[in-house]
Amino acid sequence: MQPPDRDSSAIAAHGAPRRRDWGESGALFLAVVLVTGLRNRYTIGPPWVTLTLGILLVAVFLLSVFWTISGDRKATRTVMLASALIMVTAGALSLSKVIYLVIYQSAAIDVSRLMQTALLIWVGNVIVFAIIYHRIGEREFAFPRSDQQPAAQHMNFLDYVFLSFTTATAFSPTDTPPLSTRARMFVMLESIISLLVIAFVAARAVNILP
Repeated sequence: MQPPDRDSSAIAAHGAPRRRDWGESGALFLAVVLVTGLRNRYTIGPPWVTLTLGILLVAVFLLSVFWTISGDRKATRTVMLASALIMVTAGALSLSKVIYLVIYQSAAIDVSRLMQTALLIWVGNVIVFAIIYHRIGEREFAFPRSDQQPAAQHMNFLDYVFLSFTTATAFSPTDTPPLSTRARMFVMLESIISLLVIAFVAARAVNILP
């Protein structure tokens, strides 16, 4: 007889069993696809910096798949935090380069490269803050629940992706208000980054189109 899966047999504080959450690995897979597919983007530093960040992102994606299969939620959370740090670093480097070009060298901006960079930064922003919201937990957010949904049922990673997506799109949570100061500060920071990308970078790209 096989021993029970640690992930499915672990009982949460509310008495509900934890399930494997493939949303985390799915989000990292999307990030890997964008990083490898949108190679004609603006970055700062020599090419080996971008290559190193890409390799690290692929590595944490593979680790997330492994730990999700094994059912070790603690290890998965650690890997997701590492991936968030990698994406924050890559996004900050790209955003700094784009802002510099828009302000000081707007005539030399390549529209295609600018739009690829903006897309990668915006999607990375959504993924990073979904990881952060998932990490700080649902006690700091007022998630709406239907009458048929058990009170002990935990939110999965895709619920936090939706929260992060609506925050990045509408610059505020649409149906899930933050309940703590820490959560409000994270929501505000995500909105600021999204505003920079959408209102500053994308608007500038439209203006320089022929």
